[in-house]
Amino acid sequence: MRLHSMDLKGKKLLLMGSKAFRHARLPSIITSLLDKAIARSMKIVVGEAPGANRLFQDYLASKMYNKVIVGHAKSIRYNAGNWKTRQYGEKVSEREKNMIADCDSAIIIWADHSGVIAENLEILKRAGKPTYIYEYSNKKGKGSAGWIDSQRVYDPYYQWKEHMRELKQKRMKNNP
Repeated sequence: MRLHSMDLKGKKLLLMGSKAFRHARLPSIITSLLDKAIARSMKIVVGEAPGANRLFQDYLASKMYNKVIVGHAKSIRYNAGNWKTRQYGEKVSEREKNMIADCDSAIIIWADHSGVIAENLEILKRAGKPTYIYEYSNKKGKGSAGWIDSQRVYDPYYQWKEHMRELKQKRMKNNP
């Protein structure tokens, strides 16, 4: 079942994207969704890594929008609007999962099938959070956009990674 009639839901929106997305500005389909979120006064949580996250931040700063939290792990690399910051974890993977848990909806820019973003898409899909994806190929120079597809496998290794994490936790529990 492909989800066609979704919309941004809730009060908190997550913006996340690939470092490999190196454009001068966001696609217009994304800015129109951001404008809707701003009009609804949604709180926006955004990453601080290079690439798509910087474009998200630069756009929000250009709109002088202040309901923004910049999520980071150990340190903060970029904060275009001098917004509040929040450490969502010590490691990047922990940060990503905690930012996802903290949102109601998401807008994701996924370039070149990045494995980190693919895993995040699986988490968002399994959590049932409305997620708008802009999928871009640097090789083809083309992008496509739409709501998350509940039938699509974004990360074919997701189950294996989860299994390995469980094994590691069991080992750590048994060998303190």
